Amino acid sequence: MTSQAPTASPPQGGKPKRHLRNYLLDPRFQLKYTGMVVLVTVVVASVLGSIAYRSSKAQTESLTIQMAMMEIDAPLQGSLEEMSAERDREVLLNIVGGIVLMGVILGLTGIIVTHRLVGPAYKLRLLIHEVASGKLKIMGKLRKGDELQEVFEAFAEMITSLRAAQAKEIAELDAAIAHAREAGVPMEHLEAIQGVRDRMQAAID
Repeated sequence: MTSQAPTASPPQGGKPKRHLRNYLLDPRFQLKYTGMVVLVTVVVASVLGSIAYRSSKAQTESLTIQMAMMEIDAPLQGSLEEMSAERDREVLLNIVGGIVLMGVILGLTGIIVTHRLVGPAYKLRLLIHEVASGKLKIMGKLRKGDELQEVFEAFAEMITSLRAAQAKEIAELDAAIAHAREAGVPMEHLEAIQGVRDRMQAAID
């Protein structure tokens, strides 16, 4: 059993290439959580950006009124108004660009962060399926920085205890089979017990 999602084979002499899909072990949960974070952030940033843009527009309008009261030459006034309008456009573009960039960064960060939670949960789910099928083994470890470290350690301790208990039962079965053979019990009568013993051994090998 492979305890991690399959990834591309690393090229010789280099590290394995990571793709975004490798981080989406549970797309429904990860995209839902990330989308909620991005949406809330974009809404808040849009409100604050709108306030900043309205403040910039108000300054432009105030400057236009002041120039009208000062009776500045029409060409100069037009030039100043154009400069103010250009400044307003720059403010708007910076706000929109900042919101888009923030949304992208938060989206990627959210996927990576949730991967640290979903990855261990995915591995634990695979290990639980292995135990349910009768295989008492721990394949691999969680990566440094993954969440659910304590849960994984508790699960590993449980498997270790089950393996020890099963090994003890196998030893008792071996002793019982040996005693039965010494007592003259035909081997064919012990085949069912031997089969159980072998299956128990296979679970911990």
